[in-house]
Amino acid sequence: MYLLYTILLTIWLVAMAPVLWWRAVFKKKALPGLAQRAGRLPDALRGDGRETIWIHACSVGETLSIQPLVEALTTRYPDARLVISTITAGGQNVARERYAKYAGDGIFYFPIDLPGVVRRVLDFVQPSILVIVDTEIWPNTLREARRRNIPVVLVNGRISAKSFRWYRYAAPLLAPVLACYDAILVKDQVDGDRFRLMGAPGGRLRVSGNMKYDVAAKDISSAQRDALDEALGITSAQGPLIVAGSTHEGEDEVVLAALRILRKAPETSGVRLLLAPRHIERAASVAALARAHGFSVSQRSSGAPVSGSEVLLLDTHGELAAAYQFGDVAFVGGTIAPAGGHSIMEPALFGKPIVVGPHMENFGNMVDEFLEADAIVRLTAPGDVSARAEEMAEAFSGLLSDAERAQKMGKAAQELFEKSKGATATAVETIDRVWDASKKANP
Repeated sequence: MYLLYTILLTIWLVAMAPVLWWRAVFKKKALPGLAQRAGRLPDALRGDGRETIWIHACSVGETLSIQPLVEALTTRYPDARLVISTITAGGQNVARERYAKYAGDGIFYFPIDLPGVVRRVLDFVQPSILVIVDTEIWPNTLREARRRNIPVVLVNGRISAKSFRWYRYAAPLLAPVLACYDAILVKDQVDGDRFRLMGAPGGRLRVSGNMKYDVAAKDISSAQRDALDEALGITSAQGPLIVAGSTHEGEDEVVLAALRILRKAPETSGVRLLLAPRHIERAASVAALARAHGFSVSQRSSGAPVSGSEVLLLDTHGELAAAYQFGDVAFVGGTIAPAGGHSIMEPALFGKPIVVGPHMENFGNMVDEFLEADAIVRLTAPGDVSARAEEMAEAFSGLLSDAERAQKMGKAAQELFEKSKGATATAVETIDRVWDASKKANP
């Protein structure tokens, strides 16, 4: 299996090389960190004799989610060295911004999963334990770590319904790879069942909850909140605010059309929208789309709010959680577009009534809990932008005009949030147990 995987990965890399060269030369979009991905790391990452904890998080969402874990592990192991890897440039930027005080210069791009590259990185970094976030299954990395008796723990594990449709057929091939994990901590029982059907050893699986629940309100400083407010002029203007977070292409059009409907109605004529696209490289096109709808736009990155803007565009990393607290109603993106949904934790943390689309496949039982507690409104309208915008506008209008209902929904969401915290403590306990067992078995 490993040989076949390596051959296929090599073929894919060779096929992609001309594409990467073309993007670098003609589009000026070179793949960042190419030398690091090839296993050539800066000297700051060289093992120095201390125990080393390596945390790997793929992109922005995963990198933001590890904040409570990073803080807990550095407190639990104050003498250990921490290094953090990501795959995307966005994740790398967030890691350097948030975790430099913990990891220093030990932040790098994850290596290409070829045996020679993996061995070079492990020789250089000399990790004592590897903690992988979310669903990152790298066969050669896992196999080489197992050969070296480096314990590996998966935290916040999840398998989307879309991925599971493919993974389940590869269970005979995946089973020996998943056996390389010393522990697999999953968000809920649905994810646990999916991992088990993919061949994960049942004795190493544990439902731990979601670490994103442990991102506490205190982590959003008053300085961050005030800077966001000043840059976008949020509280300086009157009128209710809808916060639409993590939107995908196609969803912005629906939200903006819903805003136009709301502003035509006398009772909601003053409503404003704070719009945060999931991928900030789309910010320019989203701003243009909002202006095409006839709205004035303020962009966070400009630092100069347009007085009385109807649309406030959040085009920076790591500030969406802080933005939700300003909203009267929240819409969470990736739920109208078939992306499986994004986190509803942040608006729940601040007790906001939440609206989502039909696609919440990534969150399994969580959505059922929120629906049962009347802590969320789920849109169902199929079809074109117009039909979806009408349904969304109706949902927003109902919550904005019924303060008692909105407050009850927000309180129910907040109570579910509080009840579900504790995944970080479970992760630290598991890491401690696995690492201690490894030390005893390999003195």
